Amino acid sequence: MPACLAGALAVSIGAIAYADASNRIAFKDRVRLNVGQAMIVHGHRGECGQLPTQARMKRSAERINAALTTGRVQHGKPGVRRSGACNGDTPAVELIFVATSPGRERVEVFGDEILFIVR
Repeated sequence: MPACLAGALAVSIGAIAYADASNRIAFKDRVRLNVGQAMIVHGHRGECGQLPTQARMKRSAERINAALTTGRVQHGKPGVRRSGACNGDTPAVELIFVATSPGRERVEVFGDEILFIVR
């Protein structure tokens, strides 16, 4: 393989590896945890084919956390999630729910409702 082609291939593989396809992020519509436990509940995507920006992740976490009384969310590792709007798999970042207070609530997260039950 010519050296110039090998270098271009390495660059494109590195960009693809950032959204690790081995980390499949599943959506959970019902989450049952004890106080102190955490679980990946959704995947935060950007535009189809792109990870969300740091600014977008920060705004989303602030908005979701303002609606939650039983816990808080934070972002985790990059991966991929299935997206109807993108017609298939797209890069995403894990959205992790951390249970902090007992209770039960239903909250909208990225257009999907999740029932949180914390004991």
